[in-house]
Amino acid sequence: MIIYGMRASLQKTEPLADNCPNCNTSGSVQMNVFQRYAHIFWIPVFPIGKTGVSQCTSCQQILKQKEMPASIKLGYENLKTHTKIPVWTFSGLLIIALAIAGFAIADKQKASKVSKMLTSLHKDDVLEVKVKDDQYTLFKVDHVTGNLVYVAFNKFQTNMESSIDDLKDKEFDNSVIKEFPVSQLISNKDFEVIDIDRK
Repeated sequence: MIIYGMRASLQKTEPLADNCPNCNTSGSVQMNVFQRYAHIFWIPVFPIGKTGVSQCTSCQQILKQKEMPASIKLGYENLKTHTKIPVWTFSGLLIIALAIAGFAIADKQKASKVSKMLTSLHKDDVLEVKVKDDQYTLFKVDHVTGNLVYVAFNKFQTNMESSIDDLKDKEFDNSVIKEFPVSQLISNKDFEVIDIDRK
């Protein structure tokens, strides 16, 4: 279950010179400015505006922004303008950006590893392959002769890349061995080698 929503954090509190509209005490009004932000699992993702309330330190009356008299609302708007958006309210976006960058770096490293290994395949190497229609399967190297690689196909496919490891326990069809030049494994319109498992 994803827990998400909106929260507010007190950013600035300042006294105003105004009289309280309820008890008329002079200089008793205190203005509080809150930063609202969206969160996922209580991690701030991005700010979504400021809000404020006034409170009388004498009679304790609390007024929301729409309930404030014009003079107190003016003090609120002034204080809100001078209250900066805290950097920490963007921390969720930073985490997301770092995760995306991490995945991109990992994908680039994996592609580089696959590219190097395809030119020096060994017997029993298992190639993780993406075929047409977003299906995934495995090729197992039977033997290599010069520039030719001979592979057996796994008898099963999956429609999720995350499930491809489950196919490693499934049977390969060793009765049909297919021959590929290395160049066809590197660049093929019918499939793409996405990873190689070498024991």
